[in-house]
Amino acid sequence: MTDPLQDLKQYSPTFTISQVLAFFARKNMDITRGMIQNYIRDNLIPPPVNKRKYTQKHLAALAMVIRLKTVFDMPTIREALSPYMDEEGLPLESYQEIMEKLSGMISKWQKSMAPALTVEEDGGTLMTMVFASELKSAVVE
Repeated sequence: MTDPLQDLKQYSPTFTISQVLAFFARKNMDITRGMIQNYIRDNLIPPPVNKRKYTQKHLAALAMVIRLKTVFDMPTIREALSPYMDEEGLPLESYQEIMEKLSGMISKWQKSMAPALTVEEDGGTLMTMVFASELKSAVVE
Protein backbone atom coordinates (compact mmCIF):
# COMPACT_ATOMS: atom_id res chain seq x y z
CA MET A 1 0.00 0.00 0.00
CA THR A 2 1.50 3.31 -1.08
CA ASP A 3 0.82 6.39 1.01
CA PRO A 4 0.22 9.33 -1.36
CA LEU A 5 1.21 11.79 1.36
CA GLN A 6 4.49 10.17 2.40
CA ASP A 7 6.49 13.10 1.01
CA LEU A 8 4.03 15.84 2.01
CA LYS A 9 6.42 17.44 4.53
CA GLN A 10 8.70 18.59 1.71
CA TYR A 11 5.95 20.80 0.26
CA SER A 12 4.75 24.23 1.27
CA PRO A 13 2.26 24.30 4.17
CA THR A 14 -0.39 25.88 1.90
CA PHE A 15 -1.53 25.21 -1.65
CA THR A 16 -3.68 26.90 -4.26
CA ILE A 17 -6.33 24.74 -5.88
CA SER A 18 -4.11 24.39 -8.96
CA GLN A 19 -1.28 23.14 -6.76
CA VAL A 20 -3.64 20.68 -5.05
CA LEU A 21 -4.69 19.30 -8.44
CA ALA A 22 -1.06 19.06 -9.58
CA PHE A 23 -0.05 17.31 -6.34
CA PHE A 24 -2.69 14.60 -6.75
CA ALA A 25 -2.00 14.29 -10.49
CA ARG A 26 1.64 13.46 -9.65
CA LYS A 27 0.30 10.71 -7.37
CA ASN A 28 -1.97 9.36 -10.14
CA MET A 29 -5.02 10.16 -8.05
CA ASP A 30 -7.95 11.50 -10.03
CA ILE A 31 -9.48 14.66 -8.65
CA THR A 32 -10.91 17.75 -10.28
CA ARG A 33 -11.67 21.29 -9.19
CA GLY A 34 -15.37 20.44 -9.33
CA MET A 35 -14.92 17.39 -7.11
CA ILE A 36 -13.12 19.50 -4.50
CA GLN A 37 -15.89 22.09 -4.62
CA ASN A 38 -18.50 19.33 -4.21
CA TYR A 39 -16.64 17.87 -1.23
CA ILE A 40 -16.65 21.31 0.41
CA ARG A 41 -20.33 21.85 -0.36
CA ASP A 42 -21.17 18.37 1.02
CA ASN A 43 -19.10 19.04 4.19
CA LEU A 44 -16.63 16.25 3.47
CA ILE A 45 -13.75 18.70 3.75
CA PRO A 46 -13.69 22.24 5.14
CA PRO A 47 -13.46 25.26 2.85
CA PRO A 48 -10.03 26.68 2.05
CA VAL A 49 -8.40 29.11 4.46
CA ASN A 50 -9.06 32.72 3.42
CA LYS A 51 -11.10 31.33 0.51
CA ARG A 52 -7.95 30.45 -1.45
CA LYS A 53 -5.44 28.40 0.51
CA TYR A 54 -5.60 24.68 1.15
CA THR A 55 -3.48 23.27 3.94
CA GLN A 56 -1.74 19.94 4.29
CA LYS A 57 -4.71 18.94 6.43
CA HIS A 58 -6.96 19.56 3.42
CA LEU A 59 -4.73 17.28 1.34
CA ALA A 60 -4.90 14.58 4.01
CA ALA A 61 -8.70 14.80 4.02
CA LEU A 62 -8.81 14.74 0.22
CA ALA A 63 -6.50 11.73 0.05
CA MET A 64 -8.77 9.85 2.44
CA VAL A 65 -11.93 10.82 0.53
CA ILE A 66 -10.37 9.79 -2.79
CA ARG A 67 -9.46 6.40 -1.32
CA LEU A 68 -12.81 5.81 0.38
CA LYS A 69 -15.07 6.95 -2.48
CA THR A 70 -14.10 3.91 -4.53
CA VAL A 71 -16.08 1.80 -2.08
CA PHE A 72 -18.37 4.01 0.02
CA ASP A 73 -20.97 6.68 -0.62
CA MET A 74 -20.38 10.27 0.49
CA PRO A 75 -22.70 10.28 3.54
CA THR A 76 -20.93 7.18 4.90
CA ILE A 77 -17.52 8.77 4.32
CA ARG A 78 -18.61 12.03 6.01
CA GLU A 79 -19.89 10.13 9.04
CA ALA A 80 -16.69 8.09 9.35
CA LEU A 81 -14.29 11.02 8.84
CA SER A 82 -16.04 13.73 10.85
CA PRO A 83 -14.74 12.63 14.28
CA TYR A 84 -11.17 13.00 13.02
CA MET A 85 -11.55 16.36 11.25
CA ASP A 86 -10.83 19.85 12.52
CA GLU A 87 -11.53 23.27 10.95
CA GLU A 88 -8.76 22.82 8.35
CA GLY A 89 -9.18 19.18 7.48
CA LEU A 90 -7.69 15.93 8.68
CA PRO A 91 -4.74 16.47 11.05
CA LEU A 92 -1.62 14.80 9.69
CA GLU A 93 -1.17 12.89 12.95
CA SER A 94 -4.65 11.39 12.57
CA TYR A 95 -4.04 10.61 8.90
CA GLN A 96 -0.74 8.90 9.70
CA GLU A 97 -2.30 6.92 12.55
CA ILE A 98 -5.09 5.72 10.25
CA MET A 99 -2.61 4.76 7.54
CA GLU A 100 -0.36 2.87 10.00
CA LYS A 101 -3.32 0.93 11.40
CA LEU A 102 -4.52 0.18 7.88
CA SER A 103 -1.10 -1.04 6.83
CA GLY A 104 -0.95 -3.34 9.87
CA MET A 105 -4.42 -4.68 9.20
CA ILE A 106 -3.63 -5.36 5.55
CA SER A 107 -0.41 -7.12 6.51
CA LYS A 108 -2.21 -9.35 9.02
CA TRP A 109 -4.98 -10.09 6.53
CA GLN A 110 -2.50 -10.98 3.79
CA LYS A 111 -0.59 -13.33 6.10
CA SER A 112 -3.70 -15.07 7.36
CA MET A 113 -5.50 -15.28 4.02
CA ALA A 114 -2.55 -15.95 1.68
CA PRO A 115 -2.65 -19.76 1.96
CA ALA A 116 -6.35 -19.83 1.15
CA LEU A 117 -6.19 -17.38 -1.75
CA THR A 118 -3.00 -18.21 -3.62
CA VAL A 119 -4.27 -20.74 -6.15
CA GLU A 120 -6.41 -19.20 -8.90
CA GLU A 121 -8.05 -22.58 -9.60
CA ASP A 122 -9.48 -22.46 -6.07
CA GLY A 123 -11.22 -19.19 -6.89
CA GLY A 124 -8.65 -17.00 -5.14
CA THR A 125 -9.61 -13.82 -6.99
CA LEU A 126 -13.31 -14.45 -6.59
CA MET A 127 -12.92 -15.28 -2.91
CA THR A 128 -10.95 -12.07 -2.35
CA MET A 129 -13.70 -10.07 -4.07
CA VAL A 130 -16.45 -11.77 -2.07
CA PHE A 131 -14.51 -11.20 1.16
CA ALA A 132 -14.04 -7.52 0.30
CA SER A 133 -17.77 -7.11 -0.40
CA GLU A 134 -18.66 -8.81 2.88
CA LEU A 135 -16.17 -6.60 4.72
CA LYS A 136 -17.76 -3.51 3.16
CA SER A 137 -21.24 -4.72 4.16
CA ALA A 138 -20.09 -5.27 7.74
CA VAL A 139 -18.55 -1.78 7.96
CA VAL A 140 -21.59 -0.01 6.50
CA GLU A 141 -24.11 -1.76 8.77
